Amino acid sequence: MSKPKLSKPAKPGLLARLFGVEQPAATKPVQKYTGPAKTDSRDPRLLLAQQIRTIRAKLNPQILRLAEKVAKKGPPTTDQDRATLAIELFLAQKDDGGDFAAKLKARLDARKRSSH
Repeated sequence: MSKPKLSKPAKPGLLARLFGVEQPAATKPVQKYTGPAKTDSRDPRLLLAQQIRTIRAKLNPQILRLAEKVAKKGPPTTDQDRATLAIELFLAQKDDGGDFAAKLKARLDARKRSSH
């Protein structure tokens, strides 16, 4: 058995026209003239560079430096490197001006000295 072929959908208002019902003419929305179309003929590379600068300006500089370091060296391969990167990212996201990082470093140094 073959499937019956479906016909194309009817145009809107077809039944109304068949039965003689008059439809109001569709009104187009009035568009306000804003002047000639503005085309930016600048080099797309310059536009992309401007967008990159805008995004970079919004990023935390410490996190940006860490991302650049990872991009240069590649992703961490050992567990110690992964843990170090995770701690660096955590500390970079703190908005305390480095106070928490300094306290943490002091505690770790004190712990190293007391264990030796």
